Amino acid sequence: MAGLRARGDALLAAHWYRDNREFYEAATARACQARSEIRVTYTRRYPPTQYTTRASAEYFRTILDWASEDSEDERSVRRIIGIPERDGHPDSDMFAWARQHHEDSKHILNYEAGVLRWTAAADGLNMALIDDSVVFLAFSGGPRQRLNGLSVEDPTFMSYFASYFDQLWAALQPLGTYLSEVGDGPDRPV
Repeated sequence: MAGLRARGDALLAAHWYRDNREFYEAATARACQARSEIRVTYTRRYPPTQYTTRASAEYFRTILDWASEDSEDERSVRRIIGIPERDGHPDSDMFAWARQHHEDSKHILNYEAGVLRWTAAADGLNMALIDDSVVFLAFSGGPRQRLNGLSVEDPTFMSYFASYFDQLWAALQPLGTYLSEVGDGPDRPV
């Protein structure tokens, strides 16, 4: 029957973002409103420095600024960085960005980054989980600048993605450790 839902079913409202600018502007606005926790992933074939919109640059800056802001609240940002690898060798552009990102963020006590070694020849599904309230999902691929996505505000929906994020996080190597091991090894990226 229309209007009746079976137990466990939910009607979810999604906000759709047609392009890179729309997605990153919305995610930035919500990150600025975060109370205690931001969990994000970045698993793409190209580093964030190779995207052209001001909105994407502002988003990455906002996440670090929020983590480093003086606050009496407990704050936590955890970022999963998928570094593309081929035959055990990290992509040199992503590795260089990760090294610079570590330098830019290692002094921020409320910020942690872990590395997911990414061997697929495609971008991953990326997400931003803000507090316990909103999930942003980003879909990229094809042309380098292409990205669109959606956001959903629902605690149950959020809990599924938070559990997935935490599962990934538990198996990751901290960014600094990864950089030391891979960057100083015999197969150092060039």
